[in-house]
Formats: sequence, structure tokens, C-alpha cells
Amino acid sequence: MSSAESGRKDPAWKCSTMVNPRNLSKFKCNFCGKEMNGGVCRVKQHLVGGYRNVTKYFDDEDDLVELSQHGKKSILTQGSTQRTSSGSVQSKLKRPRKIGPMDCFFTPDPDVVAQKQKGKGKQSKIDENDPYRKELMQRAYVRIARWMYDSGIPFNAVNYDSFGPMIEAIGQFGPDLKPPTYHMIRVPYLKKEVGVNRLMKEHKDDWPKYGCSIMCDGWTDKRNMTLLNFLVNCPRGTMFIESIDASSYSKDGNKMFNFLDKFVEKIGEANVIQVVTDSTTANVLAGKFLEAKRPHLYWTPCAAHCLDLM
Repeated sequence: MSSAESGRKDPAWKCSTMVNPRNLSKFKCNFCGKEMNGGVCRVKQHLVGGYRNVTKYFDDEDDLVELSQHGKKSILTQGSTQRTSSGSVQSKLKRPRKIGPMDCFFTPDPDVVAQKQKGKGKQSKIDENDPYRKELMQRAYVRIARWMYDSGIPFNAVNYDSFGPMIEAIGQFGPDLKPPTYHMIRVPYLKKEVGVNRLMKEHKDDWPKYGCSIMCDGWTDKRNMTLLNFLVNCPRGTMFIESIDASSYSKDGNKMFNFLDKFVEKIGEANVIQVVTDSTTANVLAGKFLEAKRPHLYWTPCAAHCLDLM
């Protein structure tokens, strides 16, 4: 016995044979004749199955199916190749993917997936040659619509940002998801949602300790309404405060100053270090007025807006 063979003490090596003594990593299965590269772990994976990086030898006995093709016996196993008595490979069946614990960490975030789909402006295209999936989609839409009709939910609820991630999360779980009970919605998950408000309180508690920045982000919707989003940033992170319709005074420096001044008062003058807005004429004037009234804080133009203008 060679030194290489004597070093293979794992019992799994008895199920395989070395193809070339000079190549210690290549073996052949004693049962099916499959040649593969690797160590004893690869031998075990081949015998047990369930691994994507190696072909499985056979499934459980219940999964074995004998076929007769032109007088030759063949064995067809789920997730493995079909081999005739001569050992030739005829076809390969695809094993359905099993969901495991790692899917909780590597499955795409429903919020991110739904946001990407929303940004495309249209639904994903369904294969026209697959009437099965098209029928399933229609059935799902009928059930969603019927539930909304029964509960009296406004139709524009499908436009909420939380609707898409909900559908995506249901699809990721699969067909076995059971609907939550009345108690689950009323007690435990309501408490989790309230926990978000507790997180906001932690942000507010940090404002006096470290100071914060008020960020004002303006944008125009499809109806040409000027909306302003107000956020507060501190070392703990950025928190959204409110969004208002500023169509009537967004181009007036004095009105913008009065509004920003009231917002600084709301957050707490001692907590605010700077106010960040875009560099429109009205905001530049409002920033100068704000610095004159409250000398300890600074008005800062938004760098992203300056780059857009450039």
C-alpha cells in the first residue's frame, strides 16, 4: 500500500478508487463510475447528495424509478443524472431549491426589491408562453382586489410605499405563509411598530448631547407643487421630521426665513449647529437672515445641489 493510500483513513474512501496515483485529488465512485476531483468531503457529498458543486449518486429508495428503453435498464433519480447500465449519461433533472436558514440573511430585502421594481415604471414581463404563471398572477390580483373591496380599503392604498415590500415578502416566503391572526396584528406587531417611535426618541435625546443639522430638501411633484422635506441629522443617523407644501412661499426669501426660523425653534435653538438647504435665491437670503438672528448657527448650501447646477 502506498503512503498516499495509507493516509486515507476515513471510511468514505472505501467507496471510491484513485484514478491516477500521481493525482491524489481525482477519484472514481465505486458504484456509478463517476470521476470527480476533490477530497474525502467531495466523496461524501457525492454519496449523500444535496450539494450543488457535485453530482449526487442516488436518492432514497422511494425516489428511484426504473425505466426500460430499448431493452436497457436505467435508473432515474431526482436531482441526479439518468444513467443506463453502460454508465452513459442521458439527461439531468433539476432539483427544486430548498430554503434554508441562510436565506434569512441573503434573500434580497423586500423594501429594496420593491423600490427597484417601482423605479422601472412598469411591471415585470410575464412569459407569454407560460400560461401557468399568467393564470397565477391573475388569481393573486383577484384575491388582493377582493380583500380590498371587502375591507373598504381605499384604492390608492396600492400606491403606498409599504404595499410593494409586503407583496415581495409574501412571495419570498412561498405558498405556505399563513395569514396573521387578529391578536398578532393588534398586540405584538403593533408593539414592534411603536418601537419605531422609541427609536425616534433616542434620536431626540442625542440632539442636546452632540448637536444636529437641519436639512431641507425641496422638490416639485407632477402638479408643480413645491414640497419641502425636513430631516434632522446627528451622529446616530438621519431622521425624517415632516413634509410640507411650500408652493406659496418657496420663492420668497422673507417667508422662507420665517419658516426656517420656526423650525429651528421647534427642534431647539441650542441643539442646532447648521441648517442645510439648496442654493436658490430665496434660500440664500433666508440663510443670511437666519445667521444674523442666530449667530451661533450656520447656513450651508447643499453640495449635491451645487454639483447639479455645475
